[in-house]
Amino acid sequence: MIPRAPVLLVLLLAAVLGGCGRVSLDERRQTSFGIRFPPADGGERPTAFVFMIDGVNRDVFDRLLAEGRLPNIKKYFVDRGLYCDRCTANVPSVTLVNEVSIVTSLFSGRHGMTGNSWFDRSALFNRNCDDLPEKNLLDADYRAETLFERLGDETTMSIFFQAHRGASKFAENWTSAGPPFFFGMYGMVDHISLWRFDIVANVARAQGRFPALVLAYLLAPDMEGYRNGVSSDAYRGALETDDMHIGLILRDLEAAGRLDKTVLALVSDHGMVDVSRHWPLEKFLRDDLHLGLAPERRRETAAYEDRLAYFGRYEAVVEGSGERYRAVYLRRPLPEGQRSGEEKAAGEEKAAGLLSAFFSSALPFLAPPAAAAGFENWLRHPAPEDLRSYPSRDGKTVDVIARLIAAEAVDVAAYRAGPGKVRVATKHGEVELSRPSEGGRDAACRVLQGTDPLGYAAGKAAGLMDGRPHSPARWLAATADTDYPDLVPQVLAYFDAHRAGDLLVFAAPGWDFAGSNKGGHGGVRPEDMHTVLLFAGPGVPHERCSSPVRSVDLGPTVLELLGRPVPPDLDGRSLLGR
Repeated sequence: MIPRAPVLLVLLLAAVLGGCGRVSLDERRQTSFGIRFPPADGGERPTAFVFMIDGVNRDVFDRLLAEGRLPNIKKYFVDRGLYCDRCTANVPSVTLVNEVSIVTSLFSGRHGMTGNSWFDRSALFNRNCDDLPEKNLLDADYRAETLFERLGDETTMSIFFQAHRGASKFAENWTSAGPPFFFGMYGMVDHISLWRFDIVANVARAQGRFPALVLAYLLAPDMEGYRNGVSSDAYRGALETDDMHIGLILRDLEAAGRLDKTVLALVSDHGMVDVSRHWPLEKFLRDDLHLGLAPERRRETAAYEDRLAYFGRYEAVVEGSGERYRAVYLRRPLPEGQRSGEEKAAGEEKAAGLLSAFFSSALPFLAPPAAAAGFENWLRHPAPEDLRSYPSRDGKTVDVIARLIAAEAVDVAAYRAGPGKVRVATKHGEVELSRPSEGGRDAACRVLQGTDPLGYAAGKAAGLMDGRPHSPARWLAATADTDYPDLVPQVLAYFDAHRAGDLLVFAAPGWDFAGSNKGGHGGVRPEDMHTVLLFAGPGVPHERCSSPVRSVDLGPTVLELLGRPVPPDLDGRSLLGR
């Protein structure tokens, strides 16, 4: 049951905002929250406001901007600062991976957060930070220093931004924003979130100085994209409404004379794409490939002995979010001689597997315990040859990679190929990515099968497909305009993480792997990976940047604009010295 106070708050806000609904959007764009930010002091050092809007499709954003439908973003960002044409998100292109990448300036494999949900094959538990009971465990699940921690000698604030380790103050908004989120009133959630800037003003007055960094999160475009699709009026309206909300804050900031003292940044975590067809990957793995797929999650709060017994019955676990990617975790098969040691045991395993497969699909609540004989424990990863001849529960072996790539819904399958090596398969062939030295960041790519598996041969990336290592900067510059932007260094980095799957599966354009949403993200196509990055304020050049950049560049750029040192061991770089 929802507490009475939040319900009354929702009704009150609905009445207030409902009244606002009779006022045109253009009129609301000229108003403000009425927040009394302290006036600027002539000798004050710069501070930073960062707005992250979830799920911004770059092409839709650009069209709305050109049509004058994002007037506040144009006035306060584009006309005053740096507008990056091509900003690339991180693999996988889902929210929490990219939130952590934005605050750490690292690719997913280097900070360790490999998805909104993941499986820990050592401790044998699942985590899903999209679920309410586990959402605030995020900051304990990744390594690497955050932007908040790098500014640890100053006051910093996070408004609804889930990756906030080190922030002096975190405003989660659950009591006030939870009920409207539950009822699908996503614009109201964003309105409430930015209303929390009154806390920023109160802290500034109490301390006699402004917080060094405020990072605020807005979710409406992502949620409307899921619900209605990127091509819908509702999605475009959510972007327009967030433009209005940002304007409410920045007009109050302008009234206090603080614009010239505040670095402004606008970024998104990932793109968003229309989806019209759905393919349940988990069902395919279980029913078509006959793999023993764990049907339920186990949290770390369960007794370890119970988790050990449960996952010991299965050889496959699947995790994913955004619906356009899945991470598949697999146990390594025992050598063939050991697998076929006892005919009776093998026969019993086959029978139990077929029975389990039937009940799991028809009557899952009556499914008997599955058996996973013939596999090593979860600490051992499968080798590439294992994935090409993986034991199934019907007594046969299956080429998991070939079967996945043959599916219309699958675009790319990437899998481990040994230390510092990853193979990437598409319908046009397969490449192997490698790193010349442990801990290095340069990446090499050579074709194993086919002539042009990634579609790189006809463009700038053709010269990089020579099997020799090249820098991440070169890969980004050469592949930003291809069908797979920045794929080589990012996928290679992903598999560095302990919690990475053994196999990453990405959906083809127009497809997702579950549900009935009209939009999604998580894939490696431009619509998933390309998004927006804008800066304005003191020290920011007034220009349009046509060179490709990454969202991990936000942190180093903010640090330099605030007069702080930029660590050399980041995947991001400051855009001021590009």
